[in-house]
Order: sequence, then structure tokens, then C-alpha cells
Amino acid sequence: MKDGVFADKKIRQAVNYAINKEAIVNDILQGTAEVAAGPTPPAFAWAYDDSLSPYPYDPEKAKSLLEEAGYDGSELTFYVTEGGSGMLEPQAMATQIQADLEAVDMPVAIETYEWNTFLGKVNPGLEGEADMAEMAWMTNDPDTLPFLALRTDAFPDKGGFNSGYYSNPEVDKLLEEARTATDQDRRAELYKEMQAIVHDDAPWAFIANWKQNAVTKASVENFKLQPSFFLLLQDVSKPN
Repeated sequence: MKDGVFADKKIRQAVNYAINKEAIVNDILQGTAEVAAGPTPPAFAWAYDDSLSPYPYDPEKAKSLLEEAGYDGSELTFYVTEGGSGMLEPQAMATQIQADLEAVDMPVAIETYEWNTFLGKVNPGLEGEADMAEMAWMTNDPDTLPFLALRTDAFPDKGGFNSGYYSNPEVDKLLEEARTATDQDRRAELYKEMQAIVHDDAPWAFIANWKQNAVTKASVENFKLQPSFFLLLQDVSKPN
């Protein structure tokens, strides 16, 4: 977002309108996720802004925004991994994203790498290398992902994971204050303000929030999935 095609917010928004996220969630992920509305998943209920709605699938709106922005039809380079930590179905998802963007006349060239090579290309930053990269995060706090990947001070050359160089001073301010606030209600207000700004700025194409899944026999009692992803089994039992 420093320069190039995605320096323009309208083009970033167009991408969000162009991608059929419901199809990805239902057809590729088989209902094991839900469409994302922004950078914070609803699992963090106390900090989640439930007034935000996902960008709807609207190819005509996408085309209109691209025309307003004067998009020149240049090809986009899209880094994708074969698979890795928390990446769901990266190649199938990327192929669907590619098809959806090409349907609104945004040509996309996918470059696929194994996981460690992919991280070595994405984490140092995409500037001069690629326009987009696919990435998933697994966290147990609403602060972790935006603080590491959406602040100006999280640019790769500063030790963070903001590989697309998103920078908004208001978001920086909100995240810094939320990280030090001790009142949870105040933290929630700050995170919700952040989510609204980021939703509009569209630094990412918000695709899906994964749902944890587990299979147990009906005879197993007191098993619960944990937001931390830890398996807490001390209260689990299987009566005779």
C-alpha cells in the first residue's frame, strides 16, 4: 500500500466486493468457517464490532470502483503457499480469488511456494515483489493480530508483520492506547473504533474466520473447545 495499484483505497475496496466469500466458505471450506467482516473475529465477543457487515459479493460495484479509480488493468502478482499453519485450503481459495478478480478484469498471476519459502518471501514485505499474499493467523487475543500486522510501526523493517505497509495514524493511536488501557470496556471501545476504520480502509481482503472443529462420541462428557486452542481434558469423562 506504499505505492502501486493498492495504494488506492477504492481498488482495495473493489477487491473486497469482487470476491465471492460465501462461495469460498460454503464450497471450498465446507462450512468450517464464516465470512469475515474485518480484522477481528467474533470469537473475541467483548471486543468485536457486530455492527460491521462483510463486504457483499457485488462484481458490478467492484467494476464501478475500479473505473472511478482509473485502474489500468495491470496484472497483479499473488503469493500463495502450498499449505502451512492455519492456512485452511490456500491453493483452492487462491484459485477462486483469482477467478473472481479476473471476472472484474483484474488479471492475477499466482506464484505458489512451500510454507517456509513463502514466509521468507512475505514476511520481509511485498514491496517491489508482489501485490498480494494470502495469510492466516491464529491468535487468542483481539490485540495480537492488528498490533503485529496493521500498525505503521509493524512494517517489516521495524520487526513487524505488516507486509502490505498499511498505515493509518488513527489506527496506530487506537491500537497503542488499547494495548495499555486497563479497563476492558475502554479497550473494547478502542478496538471497535479500529475495526470500523480498517473495514473502510480495506487493507486486506477479509475472507473467512475459521471455526474450531472436534469430533467426540456421544458418551464423552464435559469436553469443550477453548479459544486458546488448548485441549483442557481434566474435567472430561466417559462414563461406563
